Amino acid sequence: MTEVRAHTASSRVRLLDPIVAERIAAGEVVERPASVVKELVENALDAGATEITVLLEDGGRGIIEVIDNGHGMGPDDLELCVKRHATSKIRAVEDLESLATLGFRGEALPSIAAVARLNVLSRPRGAEDAYEVNPDERDFAPPASKVTYGHFLGSSHGTRVRAESLFVQVPARLKFLKSPRAEVSQVREWIERLAIARPEVGFRLVSDDRTIVQLRPQDAEARARAVLDDGGNYPVVAKTQEAGSAGVKIRAVWLRGFSGPQARRLIQVVNGRAVRDRMLQQAVLSAFRQALLPGQYPAVAVWIDVDPSLLDVNVHPAKTEIRFADSGAVFGSVSRFFQDLLALEGAAAHAPGSSPAGPPAFSLTPTFAPRAQTSSPGPLPLGLTPFFASEAGMEPEGDSRSTISPFPPAHPLQGAPYVGSLFQTYLLFDLGEELGLVDQHAAHERIRFEELRGQVLGGTEAPSRQHLLIPEAIRVNRENAPALTERLPWLERMGFEAETFGEDTLLFRAVPAAWGSANLRARLANLAERLLDTDTPPAGGALTLDEALFEKLASEACHSSRRAGDRLEPAEARGLVDRLFACEHPWNCPHGRPTVVRVPATRLEEWFQRRV
Repeated sequence: MTEVRAHTASSRVRLLDPIVAERIAAGEVVERPASVVKELVENALDAGATEITVLLEDGGRGIIEVIDNGHGMGPDDLELCVKRHATSKIRAVEDLESLATLGFRGEALPSIAAVARLNVLSRPRGAEDAYEVNPDERDFAPPASKVTYGHFLGSSHGTRVRAESLFVQVPARLKFLKSPRAEVSQVREWIERLAIARPEVGFRLVSDDRTIVQLRPQDAEARARAVLDDGGNYPVVAKTQEAGSAGVKIRAVWLRGFSGPQARRLIQVVNGRAVRDRMLQQAVLSAFRQALLPGQYPAVAVWIDVDPSLLDVNVHPAKTEIRFADSGAVFGSVSRFFQDLLALEGAAAHAPGSSPAGPPAFSLTPTFAPRAQTSSPGPLPLGLTPFFASEAGMEPEGDSRSTISPFPPAHPLQGAPYVGSLFQTYLLFDLGEELGLVDQHAAHERIRFEELRGQVLGGTEAPSRQHLLIPEAIRVNRENAPALTERLPWLERMGFEAETFGEDTLLFRAVPAAWGSANLRARLANLAERLLDTDTPPAGGALTLDEALFEKLASEACHSSRRAGDRLEPAEARGLVDRLFACEHPWNCPHGRPTVVRVPATRLEEWFQRRV
């Protein structure tokens, strides 16, 4: 039998005070107001609610209140629900292998009670009385008391959870909260994610007596459009795939033409649970990599259903991360699904780096490209290697979307003998142990694109404008209107003329002449989204370049470049290559096709069977 000795005054190891321990444990679940809202809304969904309202004051610092019309709780359940590890969702360890509910850890309410003043009011279905409980930091299981008040969104049953003065007793956490507007934006993001996960449920978000979100029950496609589309009326592409070889069922709704600088509108739902899984995000982006500008993310809602026994949702206290038993199979299924989606809708024929014949069977994605690289090439035939590929044994790192040094890379063909032209299209250079090939059209296309881009975006003079006969009104979130108003001078310098109109509208009266007039409403909504994610005035008109202008410049570069089949003199060929490697991004044309590849001598020897 182990002897337990009391610690002395000189002991270094001591038991934490229960209050301190509770607050430390609460920090794993409650990071900010959005964490509280997510946990409480998930509990409401598990309770069968068809209507959920979230009320905020001071961005959630002052009051967070979540009301639902779910099945409610009686006095006994109400007393237990605020105890740590109390849950109605699981009974045994085996239940963790087949979880179908959102809240199951039994930590949400006691964690909230540890960092805020909590009040829970509830009335079960069929009961005449409502009960409430007010746990405090020293007594997490007070008795429930009968009350005569309470409303549950027009229903006689439901639950209201109210958290006041969040983090007031934990100043270390309180000082890391952002502005009320930023915290409301985080809450809104989670409400929208949960709303896409459960389109049959109505959601309402009110901040300081102003309605921010109002969603009525609807089908999945309509809900995705309501959440993802900010009034741009983008075309919607929807697709469903029944369970494939990996046992994965996938549904998706994509707003074609809408993208943003953050992954906020790339919403993932797995088995009815809104998650943020990096692997799933990369699987989606692998298909869109050539269809969007570098650093842009599509507006997509994707629902994935797998066998619950092949999914671990218990890997993080906040339940925002998941783990698949066979992540490789899931990645492949999701990536192929979106490749097919792009090809099916004809997007592949128009998107940069795509082929009308559909997605290739394999592709080489240079996530290990030099830091000047901003877009990845398409697939290469077996035996050909892009010039920027890593040396043998190096592992990919980072995301090929990131842009780093603007300085051109070293000239890899500097001093290499020019051998000649193959099919009057590919310029050949002898590298000793390798053969370097340059696609003369792709190379000149990159050169022309960067020249045209510099003319449009890099001038020191104010860009010329075209005034609109009818101003374009872009609806924005009310909480974002002040930030956009502060950034109006930035738009002015980029060639736009805009002003705020009312509390939730940005009125554009003029756009840069280079923009043209195609699809202006959607493009201006996209611009406003990017503007909100920029903290400093953009240099060189960077925000002006959107997908439409990119395609316009790329198309002009393509049509004004030397074509495949044009005969080049040796001096012209060398000059073309020198100009290519003076570019910022010489490794591919604007549409993503590689400009330079290399063939090892060993590969040629294999072709001619000189070695076994």
